[in-house]
Amino acid sequence: MTSPYMGGPVEVVTSDRGAIVNASFVRHASQFERKVHAVAPGVWCHVGACLGNSTMIEGKTGVIVVDTGDCIEQSQRQQADLKAVCDRPLSALVYTHGHYVFGSRTWVPPEMEGRVPVWAHPEMMRNTSRIIGDLSPFMMRRVAIQFGLHLPADGPDSMPHEGLGPFFYELDKYRPTTGFVRPTHTTSDGMATEIDGVTFEFFHCWGDTDDTLLIWLPETRTVINNIAWPAMFNIYTLRGELFRNPIELLRGLDKILELQPEHLVGVHGVPISGRDEIAKAITEYRDTIQYIYDQTIRGINASLSPDELVRTIRLPESLAHGRLTGQHYGELAYHVRQVYAGMVGWFGKDTVELHPVAEDEEARRLVALAGGEDAFLAAARASMEKNEYSWTAQMAAWGLKNAGPRAAEFRQLKADALRRMGQVTTAANTRSWYLTQARELEGLCDTRVTPMKLVNAAMVRQMPARTYVNGLRFSLPASVSAGGEKTLHLRFKAPDSDFTLLLRNGVVVIREAAPAAGQVVDARLAMSFDAWARLVGREASGAELLAGGEIQAGGEAAITNLVLGIQ
Repeated sequence: MTSPYMGGPVEVVTSDRGAIVNASFVRHASQFERKVHAVAPGVWCHVGACLGNSTMIEGKTGVIVVDTGDCIEQSQRQQADLKAVCDRPLSALVYTHGHYVFGSRTWVPPEMEGRVPVWAHPEMMRNTSRIIGDLSPFMMRRVAIQFGLHLPADGPDSMPHEGLGPFFYELDKYRPTTGFVRPTHTTSDGMATEIDGVTFEFFHCWGDTDDTLLIWLPETRTVINNIAWPAMFNIYTLRGELFRNPIELLRGLDKILELQPEHLVGVHGVPISGRDEIAKAITEYRDTIQYIYDQTIRGINASLSPDELVRTIRLPESLAHGRLTGQHYGELAYHVRQVYAGMVGWFGKDTVELHPVAEDEEARRLVALAGGEDAFLAAARASMEKNEYSWTAQMAAWGLKNAGPRAAEFRQLKADALRRMGQVTTAANTRSWYLTQARELEGLCDTRVTPMKLVNAAMVRQMPARTYVNGLRFSLPASVSAGGEKTLHLRFKAPDSDFTLLLRNGVVVIREAAPAAGQVVDARLAMSFDAWARLVGREASGAELLAGGEIQAGGEAAITNLVLGIQ
């Protein structure tokens, strides 16, 4: 069957909020109504306040809450709805993984911190530090695109839902405030423990992160998990992530089948009850993941390239229409490419890939071969009239890179093609990326400006000191050590810690210690950790903190000013 991106048949409708969208994508939204689902006696799952669910378990003296949304505003909604069914005090928090922890401050205000146990996988803090530390600028830009945060709330370019939940943030209703409470207790694989009178068993089973907990509540035969989603598992996410090895995913799904639960609660989607219903859904889901992996490996061994694999691998009918296997978040093609890249790297088999012609040079030559810019534009428009959106977008991209006098027309043609691709897709990630880039080409948004802020002073205070000191490796320019090695001593007070930064050969080497006795120090910065948190969280500028005496600087001002962001 011809792809809908190249003129294949597709049913497009207009949603309640005016989105022009694939009909199956709209139908998928029905499960994301804001609602508290009664799962089992004393177990409730909240769906619909954000991308991730929050689950509440009644204990002897209070309630145990699993996951808290992506911000305080979302967790406040979850809390209000959950308290309406069981208004007991919080006795513990549990994090399934490093996502959906940023609303935890709603449940644990500062005065309660340390008095409420917070359970998590032992690797959760490492993963959280990586995302909100080293990769924070990249991740925030890409997250904003992936979840449609540059798109309007209503109208043709809006998002009916996000595939796994109704939305990431509702920026037309609030500006998200993150509030994270770090774990106080960590789990081990297979560990059983009692939390407020309820037996919990924790299994370390990969989901979209390697810090994921699968939770078994034997008394109600309930599984809480972050592997079985309401759509095909995202082996690859367009925002970019570490390789999610499908083989690791199967272990958790096989564990669910082994446990034979009566109730299945997911971090995403509505709960499922009934042993047979769960077994069927999970079997289809895990077999889909294995099928993608096995068929990709089979193709690699047959010397097929990533492009050839994408063209040949299709799900069998028994899996394509499973309860949880719809392509409503990502798409099969992305996952096939990621398995290839994760197992053998980026190179396919055509050595032309090793040293390709630069993109602008390629574009100039292609336009010339077609007989010039006018002929090339006419051919691209003819493809658009035949609904060949992928080819039109590719031709328009070449026309833009050619940088001729008709570049503006190519720009709009590419936007038009991308918009149509976003309208016919079944997948949320695809829709948001296509529509966002279309609007950016039209000057309607700027993805370099992130419309939300994840890192604030409160977040910095909860993380190990090294998390954001490590960010200096990427923010300090290589030229700072062009004239030779330099040493910076960075000292924090309350809590006390020292870092010695060696700036040499264009890199920053960080040692978590004070300078050695007799070591030459070229620049010094001293401040309270609270001042550092406000600086990194952009709640105070380096110039303000320096002028107010909250930061003491010495030595080479050229170095200290770079750290403090002083121009």
